[in-house]
Amino acid sequence: MGTATESSATVIDITEYTDAFMGYLDGERKLSVNTQLAYSSDLEDFQDYLADRGIGIEDFSLHDARDYVRYLKSEWSEKSVKRKISAVRTFFSFLVRRSYLDDNVFALISIPQGSFHLPSVLSQREVSQLLDYRSDDGFDGIRDHFLFLFLYNTGARISEALSVDVPMIEKGQRRIRIRGKGGKIRFLFLSPVTMDELEDYLSARRRQLEICGCTQENALFISSRGRRLPFSSAHVIFSNAKEALGWQKEFTPHTLRHTFATHLLDNGADIRVVQSLLGHESISTTQIYTHVSRSGLHKVYDECHPHAKGVENGKTRS
Repeated sequence: MGTATESSATVIDITEYTDAFMGYLDGERKLSVNTQLAYSSDLEDFQDYLADRGIGIEDFSLHDARDYVRYLKSEWSEKSVKRKISAVRTFFSFLVRRSYLDDNVFALISIPQGSFHLPSVLSQREVSQLLDYRSDDGFDGIRDHFLFLFLYNTGARISEALSVDVPMIEKGQRRIRIRGKGGKIRFLFLSPVTMDELEDYLSARRRQLEICGCTQENALFISSRGRRLPFSSAHVIFSNAKEALGWQKEFTPHTLRHTFATHLLDNGADIRVVQSLLGHESISTTQIYTHVSRSGLHKVYDECHPHAKGVENGKTRS
């Protein structure tokens, strides 16, 4: 897969292609307005994906297509994934027929059938184990630790986290105003623990920028060379942590987003609150996180049901 530079995400403009495709859907296919809007929305998401990873559509490979499907499964409901794959496959087929591209890599990608395997989720013990882990004693170790903490405490997508600039942090409100998918604005909220560790990280970051002579860099998460941390490096950080901790389960940036949502639901959060915190447009997307553990369900029942709160083994609790 292509890698982004150590600056902000590369802008990959496929407007020329999408405009031609939308004209085809309207003029030749005569599709309804609603269907055209659905295609347009799915292709906007695809362009965002390309931009986040710095991949040009002309260089998009079968390996990239498979990565894209894995990404979709981790972010969207089953129904949405099927629709998005179908939309992009049709788009690529059009580009091949018009000689914009040589091959339709999505022709070799089957639309998933049946239930998806949900991304893995960390237990509370594993979260503690992760936050006790340090990749090294230098700046990278401090940054990696804060990245794990930040993602677990905010539920941010890795693309959102890496796009944060220090001036965006509203310390008094313990929040960060970000632009998520589809240009939607929402807040990432920072816990008191995150705020305490933020100050330590910012001190280490400041020292690293001085060493590198990059004191004008605004990115919150930076590389050891003083530039915005690229996506490729973030995924290496997670891979190295998984190996060091001896975990066999899947561990990616999205694992912490999934864990954030699951732990909120385990502790009684309303699903619509979780939907808002995650920035999901549809409640159906958030529902993939409702595989709450039995112990979590029992805890919520005991804490929330009027009879359970006051009765234990048939006797009123004193």
